[in-house]
Amino acid sequence: MKHTNYIFSGFGYSHGKYKITNKDILDAIRKSFLSGFKEDRISGSENFLKYKANNPDAEAFDYFVNEIMGFYERYHVSPFPPTRKKLFYSETALDLAVKAVENCLINAKLKAENIDAWFFSTVSAHQKAPGIAAFVKSFFVESSNYTPAFSLQSGCAGFLLNLERAIQWLNSHPEAKNVVIAHSETMSSFLTQRIKFVPFVTFGDAAAAVVLTKIESEEKFGIIYLNNYQDQYMLDFVGVDKNNNLYMDDLLIKDRAIKNITDSVVDCLNSTNYKIEDIDFFVPHQTGNAIIFPIAKHFSIPKEKTILYGQHKYGNVSGATIPITLSLLHESNRLCDGTKILCTTAGVGGNFGAFLYSHKITEKPKEFYLYENDLKNKTCLVLGASGHLGSSLSKELEKRGANLILHYNSNPHKIEIFKNQIHLKCDFTKQSEVDNFIENLQNLNSKIDYVFNLSGTTDAAHSMQVNFYAPIKIYNNLIFKINSAIIQLGNSSEDFASNDCHEWVASRRALHGYLASTSGEFLKNGIKIIYIQSGFSNQGIFSKLPEKYIFKTMLLSGQDESIKTDILVNKIANSPYKSKVLGMRSCYENAMLLYRYGYHQDVDI
Repeated sequence: MKHTNYIFSGFGYSHGKYKITNKDILDAIRKSFLSGFKEDRISGSENFLKYKANNPDAEAFDYFVNEIMGFYERYHVSPFPPTRKKLFYSETALDLAVKAVENCLINAKLKAENIDAWFFSTVSAHQKAPGIAAFVKSFFVESSNYTPAFSLQSGCAGFLLNLERAIQWLNSHPEAKNVVIAHSETMSSFLTQRIKFVPFVTFGDAAAAVVLTKIESEEKFGIIYLNNYQDQYMLDFVGVDKNNNLYMDDLLIKDRAIKNITDSVVDCLNSTNYKIEDIDFFVPHQTGNAIIFPIAKHFSIPKEKTILYGQHKYGNVSGATIPITLSLLHESNRLCDGTKILCTTAGVGGNFGAFLYSHKITEKPKEFYLYENDLKNKTCLVLGASGHLGSSLSKELEKRGANLILHYNSNPHKIEIFKNQIHLKCDFTKQSEVDNFIENLQNLNSKIDYVFNLSGTTDAAHSMQVNFYAPIKIYNNLIFKINSAIIQLGNSSEDFASNDCHEWVASRRALHGYLASTSGEFLKNGIKIIYIQSGFSNQGIFSKLPEKYIFKTMLLSGQDESIKTDILVNKIANSPYKSKVLGMRSCYENAMLLYRYGYHQDVDI
């Protein structure tokens, strides 16, 4: 008998940038920023005294948070404590979701083009509409990709609800094989008006994703059984109000959650041939020890089978809890062929459910590169290919399968490593060489799909010629040679007034303005202008600028660390053919797409 099975073939997760320890929260309590902890009451309890006998350095707060609640640390997207202004500059649920999905695809060794549908859930979306799924998808595929993207506004049960939807969708689409299911949450964004310590101990910011793959087989494995229910009584116990503030009643949640999870587990067991003894791992949605331990005790599930990795390291991350814990199990090589897992959840909106899963290890390619052949049969012209950033970008474009035309003036050794690619030398300070360079490009047999301009100089005497006049002349004379886009690299200093390095900044602003004003004309010829204003890195052309100027501009722009070359190169390479690029804030100036990366402009909020 043939079975249609659904397995998790890839796992990935991400979390907020800032680790928030229990000590951070205790400090906030002692400074009266947070309230609600009764230290005297705990320190005098018999249970704490027994605990302290074995842990002499422990304080009452350690005992209550670690042993009673069950949380050790969590991550937020902004420094502690969260405020509206901090969150304005911070990563969003969208950013975390994109990172989690990228990690998941790499783990599954699948390119985004192999994903047939996208299922995402959150209650802390970066904006009201469109839904988060459509946005996440846009970071991975070209605009010609029409695979469906489903967004769900759901918290704790979001992953389970989408898991059921995904199975139903795969059942109704015989041609489909792989879907992504993910949940992302920035719970700290709901705590800006809270002062009680419990939510700060409990909640974190994280995202997790799985690839769900359909496999036909004679044996049964993967998702064995799944249920989803909704309890009307829990509607008012926990949620987020219209002002984006979390509300919760701990005791009422505890009582209903224990009952609901118990019911969903009983249904799983009664509907299958499974017994509790068959289960290798119990993976609950981590709402805290007060809920988890009574359930485990009721079903006689041993502590060693109750997996609380997610709770201990990331806190309660809503619907991301189960997939992040599965990711951690996979990461620690604890998911073997036939490993049987019971997952349960109950929470916001009264949604609760459970599923039984039997893991299956499938064969994957030994080597995998997420962007392999993305630029196959594409021709890229790189201006300034012998510079630090230009040579790194050229390597990345070649790795993605592109044919390269590499412009250089100095450092020829950085160009020689690119065998079977076109090398063209040109000194942009000399008009005759620029004219010959343009003629050579015009005489090439092939069209140029993308032009990347990373050339430039900080020399005041030549700034306008190299940074402004030469690029303009090249672009204008190649307008019938370029197929798709011009990608121009700028700098954050264009946004800030300064008397330092005036010629360099003026030439950058001049080119920026010219491209913005003429972008409509370029677009009429099918050429998109993409302008990337990046913060400072500590290598390449920026190393020739005065340290004082760089420090001053970084301070003004809120750039707290130098940008890493490999990360910036990846974003530049993605910009012409991906709809969105992670971490790059976009807007339009005329028809020119302007990206800002690695810094921010101050806002009045």
